[in-house]
Amino acid sequence: MGVDRQKDLQIGGSREYLELYRKNPLVHRLYLGRPWKEYARTVFIGCYLGEMVRKEGWLPWRGEFALGTLYYAEYGNWGPGAETKGRVEWSSRVPKERLHVYSVENLIQGHEWIQ
Repeated sequence: MGVDRQKDLQIGGSREYLELYRKNPLVHRLYLGRPWKEYARTVFIGCYLGEMVRKEGWLPWRGEFALGTLYYAEYGNWGPGAETKGRVEWSSRVPKERLHVYSVENLIQGHEWIQ
């Protein structure tokens, strides 16, 4: 499974939103996710992450809740919000040899219903 930048998911904003964001970036706090249940799993692979994605990447729900059971990871993302330096310590990087786990076929049996 490679990263196809032609079909990237884009985490960004409309032109109007970006104008507001740039006027006061501290008010706009965009994270990739936060663990509201134990064993949460969220993975971003090959996505464009816009400038408004916070450097921490992820936000805890309440204190240490679910941080020991979650898997929040990234691989091959790009754009101004994709820098992983500064990410929270409980975030992960998907190893290249494990990318197949998150394919459409494996994750949601997409080969059975997506043409």
